[in-house]
Amino acid sequence: MNRQLYSQKAYTFSEMIIALMCWSILLLFFIPMQYRTYENFQASRTLQQLKEDVLLVQHLTMNDHIYYSLNFYQQKGTYELYDTKKRKTIFTRKLPEKWGMKLTTLPSSVRFNQKGMIRKAGTMHLMAPKKTYKIVFPFGSSRLRVEES
Repeated sequence: MNRQLYSQKAYTFSEMIIALMCWSILLLFFIPMQYRTYENFQASRTLQQLKEDVLLVQHLTMNDHIYYSLNFYQQKGTYELYDTKKRKTIFTRKLPEKWGMKLTTLPSSVRFNQKGMIRKAGTMHLMAPKKTYKIVFPFGSSRLRVEES
């Protein structure tokens, strides 16, 4: 038989092992970077959602009626937009898994007056797995400030 018909160019076993080791080393660096990127994205998304929800409460209070509040529940890790006048929860948001909440000087219910100013200022902390964010609700019509600690 003609040997050229059966001759094939292929990788040897040792070449395959070396190639797999190179890919394994690259993956060892890539996967942790991807996880950190996901954690940063999750944190920015959660904080942005909180800012938008506070803005919504402020606008609803100024334009509809003064009985809207944002109620925080530390043990559950949730907060809700509540209409006291209609006795109805508009929505409830849950913090991401492994996140926590601690109200330091902030009351559990955030409310605004008709001019858009917060009734009782204060601070709270959101604890992510590797970072803690201090959320400040200042006096006046500004909504909130996020400080990474």
